[in-house]
Amino acid sequence: MRRRSKYARRGLATIVTSAIMLTAIAVMGSGLVSWANSNLFGHERNLESSYSTNVNKINEYLAVENVWFSISGGNKFVNVTMNNPSTIGLNVTEIKLDANGIINDKTFTNQPVLPKNSLSINFTYTNAYPSKIPINIYITTARGSIFTTQVVSP
Repeated sequence: MRRRSKYARRGLATIVTSAIMLTAIAVMGSGLVSWANSNLFGHERNLESSYSTNVNKINEYLAVENVWFSISGGNKFVNVTMNNPSTIGLNVTEIKLDANGIINDKTFTNQPVLPKNSLSINFTYTNAYPSKIPINIYITTARGSIFTTQVVSP
């Protein structure tokens, strides 16, 4: 038989060390699963946002119905009437008139055009356009779509 010293201690039992290891693995595993889950949901939200933005941009449509120029009291005005035949709303942020390098543009803070509705925007322009030349009209939306039409100045 082996003699024991009065200062000798027994080591931890196999059951106690197994329980400690299993607890540590469970805590680390649940932490890893919750981190992966939150990371996955973050990427899913980004993908969903990107998808909806791009699909809405594809579905965006704007038809220019009427453009007329007017001079009143020395001020030159242009009126652009647009129709939104699509099923989603859009916001007009800029209208640019370009006639062979003569450019007038007007920026807006999101002029909404509801689905199946029209919007008429009237604004002044500074540069005079020669008569009977084509003027390109560029209408930019908040999603970055650009719609173009061409009219002839009076």
